[in-house]
Amino acid sequence: MTSKQQISALMDGELVDQSLISDIENDAEAQQSWSHYHLIGDTLRGEAPQNMPAWDIAANVAMALDAEPAHSTHNQGLTNVTPMIESQPKPQKARKAMPAWLSNITQIGIAACVSMVVVLGVQQYSGSNSAPTDADQLPVLQTIPFAGSAEPVSLTRDSIRPQSGEAKAMEQHRRINALMQDYELQLRLNHTSE
Repeated sequence: MTSKQQISALMDGELVDQSLISDIENDAEAQQSWSHYHLIGDTLRGEAPQNMPAWDIAANVAMALDAEPAHSTHNQGLTNVTPMIESQPKPQKARKAMPAWLSNITQIGIAACVSMVVVLGVQQYSGSNSAPTDADQLPVLQTIPFAGSAEPVSLTRDSIRPQSGEAKAMEQHRRINALMQDYELQLRLNHTSE
């Protein structure tokens, strides 16, 4: 009896044994493995024979499915499974089912998260003294408009000049106020659309 590993080694040229060759000649299963291995190799190299018998994979899969007990026709009367289809509620219906106080709490939670991110960002931006001094560093250029108006992106001598701590604080307060105004506007727009 020859193993598939021995057949594979013989095909790769690693094992040349006359007794193995004679075993393959006498064993139909080994010959079929030999044929399949050569067909796989030829297909991988793009040298599949043109006169190869067509493999009907779809028919084999259909036969395997028919043989399974869950799909066979003789068990159809035993189990009736009806699919349960759930429909999603429309947003208006879901909003009516949700209490009003829950909507307000979610808005307050979102506002608190935004405020926390802004405060932490300001603290990280202004509180890092471990870096080189402000005169040694170039300012970070903001390319996305923050408050709805476009800001210049170019780097000039005026933008390199260090700002005082008070000017930085005023700029930060201006940006925070613009963010809060935008948030309040969004709240007003959401309430009027309901």
